[in-house]
Amino acid sequence: MINNNIAIILVAPQLGENIGASARAMKNFGLRDLRIVAPRDGWPNKKAESMSVGAIDIINQAKIFSSIEDAVSDLSFIYATTGVVRAINKNYVLSRNLKQEIDSNYSIGIMFGRENCGLNNHEMIYANKILVIDTDKNFTSLNIAHAVSIVCYELFGVKSQKRGDLNNAHKLATQAELNYFYSHLFCKLEEKNFFRVPEKKEHMTNKIRNLFSKIDKLSQVELQILRGIITVLSDDKN
Repeated sequence: MINNNIAIILVAPQLGENIGASARAMKNFGLRDLRIVAPRDGWPNKKAESMSVGAIDIINQAKIFSSIEDAVSDLSFIYATTGVVRAINKNYVLSRNLKQEIDSNYSIGIMFGRENCGLNNHEMIYANKILVIDTDKNFTSLNIAHAVSIVCYELFGVKSQKRGDLNNAHKLATQAELNYFYSHLFCKLEEKNFFRVPEKKEHMTNKIRNLFSKIDKLSQVELQILRGIITVLSDDKN
């Protein structure tokens, strides 16, 4: 059972062996869309190819990106994995509940971080929700390939929906469309001198992005309404 709606995203992976093992886990459980952001040892990677064995097709078809923003631009809903509670105001999902939680009518990405330190808080901002794998609370650290295996297992059997009436009724905004919205919003806020302390601008923009990323299903139509509101409120003639 192949599901083409779900992408596995490895952010700055350090070892080719882990990339290859992750590809094997994906193929075991019917996932094929592997995206790799800034692999430490470059690409292609011979160790990843050797470790992938029967999943070499997934390695050969893997998409390589220089940034998370590019890697998720065509996706509508993002989960970020972590082994520890973060100081970020987002909803958490346990891996055992993922199959009931996930809506494969939409394009979904699941991000995994570096082997030594995972995803940082800035990278977490791109996610709508945080995904935690069930482990003993006294030892939450997992090898990245093991983490991918567990998540892919939990996703196995999630059906890829293709019904046009479902997909078109409430088409979600993609990350690229959201980024365009953020650029519009931040530009107008800059014009109104919202960012009065320059050194705090990045912190504030991250907070704003995080606020909107917590909206589970923001449609393209709803995003257009938000942009219209910004335009009207920033128009000096109104």
